[in-house]
Amino acid sequence: MDGKAVIPPELSFAARWFSEYYETHRVEEVPGFRGREFGFMFFDRGYVHRHLGFQDRSELGRYLADRAPSHAYYSTAYYERPGARTMAEKGWLGADLIFDLDADHVKGSEGLPYEQMLLKVKEQMIRLYDGFVCSDLGFGEDETEIVFSGGRGYHIHVYAESVRKLGSHERREIVDYITAADIDLGLLLSTTVVREGTRGKLLRSTRLPLASDGGWYGKSRMAINRLLDDLGKMTREEAVDLLVAEGMKKSQANRTYSLLFEEGRKEIMLRDSILDSLTEKDDELKRFLLVLQKKTIELMSGQTDEPVTSDIHRLIRLPGSLHGKTSLRVVSLTRDELTGFDPLRDASADFPDETVRVYSTSSFTSEPVGGEAAAVKEGFNELPVRTALFLLLRRKVTLQPPARKADVQQS
Repeated sequence: MDGKAVIPPELSFAARWFSEYYETHRVEEVPGFRGREFGFMFFDRGYVHRHLGFQDRSELGRYLADRAPSHAYYSTAYYERPGARTMAEKGWLGADLIFDLDADHVKGSEGLPYEQMLLKVKEQMIRLYDGFVCSDLGFGEDETEIVFSGGRGYHIHVYAESVRKLGSHERREIVDYITAADIDLGLLLSTTVVREGTRGKLLRSTRLPLASDGGWYGKSRMAINRLLDDLGKMTREEAVDLLVAEGMKKSQANRTYSLLFEEGRKEIMLRDSILDSLTEKDDELKRFLLVLQKKTIELMSGQTDEPVTSDIHRLIRLPGSLHGKTSLRVVSLTRDELTGFDPLRDASADFPDETVRVYSTSSFTSEPVGGEAAAVKEGFNELPVRTALFLLLRRKVTLQPPARKADVQQS
């Protein structure tokens, strides 16, 4: 048995259109093409067929047109023998650094309509790319590529030679930095001893980082400024309630509010010593620092899927291929292109200008595939191929009405 199964007519229908698409459209030639392993999933089986290598893009194109896979992948790694059956035999030469951001990893995207979900993920991708990959990690646009996955998210590929030999542990460290895992805000503050007080007690001065500082120093200062701005717009009662909800005692929250907003905030902000007045009471300072730390992570941390980044043998979606659950294209983007990129419009595959008859059990307005939404009514509908495929693969419509129970029992 080769794992094939009887598949619904909707998937057979999709496979035919995928094959036709690949007959006339070429996928992109990824860097280091001959050293990449390729893998595929198909509409009629439930596993990945991998350990394949191709000599050139034409050979790969013929495979795609003949086999019409539902999903196409290539390895983030480079190998001496990419077609070997085991990892040990392949001869690992290195791997690109990959960041994967999917709706599953983006807070606030749960339950959103598909179009809004994609917008939410794109916002986080821009934060990840601008605030970490290019800014903190220092990679240039000529060393990176942004890719829309065709489904629910984006990837960032870093092709720089400097990252290829990194092991899984080093790649996890990069993820920890981006996600602010185990960050200690206290280490980002500058605390100096001013003088010795009574009974040998040391008097300290705790200073904030500057917004112009690099890395998490500058990020923490920006987050602190935003928190203070937000607190300053609240009533005293609202601000105290927020601080209490974040872990401060009510008495501490009231005192902290007074110090920040009723006893010369402008002056202490100018001196970058907003925390000095809290150092007299260690517990009060520690609790306020925990509030700042939580807000710093919430406002400034990036999001990415750690297993994808740390896996040095990972398969990733092939740019130019079609996604088997949406029929949208996997699209390579520059940073400038990402800003105005609309996946439903710009990743819609170029199918023939024909209509397809599909059946819906309810009336609804479809997502604007290709830039135009369709009014789907209950019963049969004539829809453009791109819209019909998108809805069929997302199981919102079928080719025929569902069988009635009586019909199933008679058969």
